[in-house]
Parts: sequence; C-alpha cells; structure tokens
Amino acid sequence: MPHAYHEIATRDLALTIAYDGTAFAGYARQKGELPTVQGALEEALVTVVGEGFRTVVAGRTDRGVHALAQVVGLSLEEERSLDLSKVRKSLDSLTPASISVLAVKAAPEGFHARFSAVWRRYRYLISSRDADVPHLRRLCWHLGPDFRAEPLAEAAPAMLGERDFSTFCRRDPGGGSLYRRVEEVSLYSVATGVWALEIRANAFCHQMVRSLVGYLGLVAVGDKPASAFADALAAADRAKGVTLAPPEGLYLVGVGYKEPYAELGTLDVGGFRELWSYTLP
Repeated sequence: MPHAYHEIATRDLALTIAYDGTAFAGYARQKGELPTVQGALEEALVTVVGEGFRTVVAGRTDRGVHALAQVVGLSLEEERSLDLSKVRKSLDSLTPASISVLAVKAAPEGFHARFSAVWRRYRYLISSRDADVPHLRRLCWHLGPDFRAEPLAEAAPAMLGERDFSTFCRRDPGGGSLYRRVEEVSLYSVATGVWALEIRANAFCHQMVRSLVGYLGLVAVGDKPASAFADALAAADRAKGVTLAPPEGLYLVGVGYKEPYAELGTLDVGGFRELWSYTLP
C-alpha cells in the first residue's frame, strides 16, 4: 500500500530511540573516531533533514550502557513541513541495527529534552543463574546463585528521598550539587534467575546507578549486611568502598515530562512480575 503523506509544519521534534550500547563509546560524541550513538544518529539526520539542526538528549549514557526509551530533542534552524512517519522510517533505516528510532513527534515550543524532564527511570539486569549463555552475559551482571532478593528489600528503601549521593556519584568537575531525589525503587522477576532492579529519580549524577547497584550487589550476595547500605549513604563519602556494577546490565527505560510535554515521555516496564516496590508518598 502506498504511503499516505501527512506533512506538518514544525521546527522542534522529540525522538524516542532505543539502542544496544555494547559497541558504542557512550551516547555523546567523542573526540576522534570513537563510535557513539549521537554520532550515528546525527549522521542519519544530515541525510534526512539536512545540516541545519542541533540535538539535546534527556540523559547521557556511558560506554556500554543501553536504552529502551531515550528521548532526543531535535531543533531545526527554521520551520519545515515534514511527514513525521516518513522521517522516523528513514532514520530507522539509516542508523545501525543497534539503534532503533521508535517515535518522532512534534514538540511544543520551549521543549528541552533534558531540562524539561521531571524524572528518569533506569533498569539494571542481574543474573543469579549458575551459568549463563553468552548472549545473556552481554546484557546483565552475573552474580550467580548466591544472589538473594530479601537483603535488597531490606536495604534499598534507604535511598528514597532527597539526599546527598556523594558516596555513589563521581564528583562533578564543575562543582555541581550531588543531591538527588529518588522517588521509587522496585525489583522485578524477569525470567528464571534474572532480576530487574529499577530506580526512578528526578535526575542522576555520573555513575550513580552503577554505584548504587554495585553496593547493593554486595548486599545481595552476603558480602555486606543490609544495614551497611544506609551507613554508606549517610557518610556522603565516595571513599567508602564503592564498587561499580558493569555497564552492560544498565538500561535507560523511561523519561517523564509534565504538561504540555507529557506525551513526549515514554516508559517500558516490560510486563515483569513485580516482587516489591517502594515509593515516596
């Protein structure tokens, strides 16, 4: 069936993309020839919309980190008449197979993919299987059969609320605040021996999720007591033995916006069986 064209006049767009971060040196462009998600996406954009544009991302991801629902704001130099369905399909075909362009929407005036966001949600996958197939090792952290969900349920609520996350964040070179507000933490059963720990916050500082999960991983396998997690948080000191969880288990799965931008946010919970969830009142 031939495509039914439907063009609208717009200057600002919101793209929702997913990507396997395994082969990328992170989302943001790097000096030199390192492959990045931004580089691959903007190369495709040049073909589709020309040279006159800039992009802003909701949350930069590091080397090897994935996304199921990343939001990218696209601003054109001047208003254009575009068929957004055709733009999405063209971008999806021009980007590598490790990137999927899920949606392209017109954005209201004033939309900023990063600063308009009111929360982000990250998912971290953990395997408690005795042995994993190689494909699963690429996508999660293998902690093995010593993993226990109960100590996580005891420790995790300590992160809820607005607090100084200095223990679990890399220091901002610009001296920015490391206070963040964690609004929800949940554990899901994904499959036999595979778990999803999800954290939603207003924002995350550099390596915060991997640091939190790294410490909670030690709690889950019995290397640290559950009470030690609250003590480490209260210390606000990165020297307190933080272990980074590997990047391959981390996924950005949702970005939330308020009106008039609410429809631009996306979330993929995945239909998993929820074991427990703690949320700020």
